[in-house]
Amino acid sequence: MRAHLKSILTVLLITPFLTELLSNNLPPSVFFSPIVFFCLVTIAYGFPVLLLREFACWKRMRIPGLLCLGLVYGIINEGILAKTFYLAQGVPLDTFDHYGYVFGIAIPWAITISVWHSLHAVLFPLFMTYYFLPEHRDQPWLTRASVVWMLVPTIAVNTLVFFTKSNDRAPGLLPHYLLMLAIMGFLMWLATKAPRTAQFTDEKIFRGKPFAWGVASFLVLLLVPVLLARAKVGLVFFYGFFAVTFALIARWLTKCPAIPLMTCLIFSIGNNILTILWAMPGAMGRAGMQQFVADVLMLVAFLLLFARLWKDSRIPNS
Repeated sequence: MRAHLKSILTVLLITPFLTELLSNNLPPSVFFSPIVFFCLVTIAYGFPVLLLREFACWKRMRIPGLLCLGLVYGIINEGILAKTFYLAQGVPLDTFDHYGYVFGIAIPWAITISVWHSLHAVLFPLFMTYYFLPEHRDQPWLTRASVVWMLVPTIAVNTLVFFTKSNDRAPGLLPHYLLMLAIMGFLMWLATKAPRTAQFTDEKIFRGKPFAWGVASFLVLLLVPVLLARAKVGLVFFYGFFAVTFALIARWLTKCPAIPLMTCLIFSIGNNILTILWAMPGAMGRAGMQQFVADVLMLVAFLLLFARLWKDSRIPNS
């Protein structure tokens, strides 16, 4: 485990930045408070993502399988911890209020936010870690003992939070909890059946098209669902939109035997930059100058990363 400590710490630390801070969900004053930050890098994000990554490594999964496991994490975060799946109103994106609310679950919101987490909480942190620490990419990072030490408190705390009343969330219901476990189990099984295509490679290919696709992924997977929910279109059209989108993504990944990590990272930069720009105006109204400074620093960081990738592409492969 010591040999992979850099990789482990990288995932633990950057995942909350690429989710809670980047989306402006938590203002910097809250995000960087010691207790909150510790919880984010351990129980809330770090441990579950590391455990899912370890499962993917054991099963030799590639991007298709990781996408399924990312949906599992979306359920952990929003269906178990934050319990936003069960809000009829007061959904974090209020265009989903009272939209597709069936059996106590806001299904369109649950789909949309789980897809978002699949990218930002699982794939994007792993893209970055695998690119800068490639020697640890295909190896297990955790011992069996460390898996147990992470798994037990993660399950215990998540379960406790789900069934506990908080300031703005009622205690979760047992049928919902069992349903979430069943869906997570199904998605983990589905991940093991996903094709082993889209294997990562170390080719230094710098192109603008992946950046454009990253921007497009934000528009298709978040902005379009938000607009559909705002228009309160028929649910058959909303679910049909995601079904067609998933089918097209699956078809492309199935036909793509390998993909350079640089391409994946450029894709993530496009998505992340647009996410910041989209969330910035509303968040600044809540958190003011501190949020503006945090957003600017993150934009600069992504631009520097983009420049770093361009520089790396100019260095001949050894």
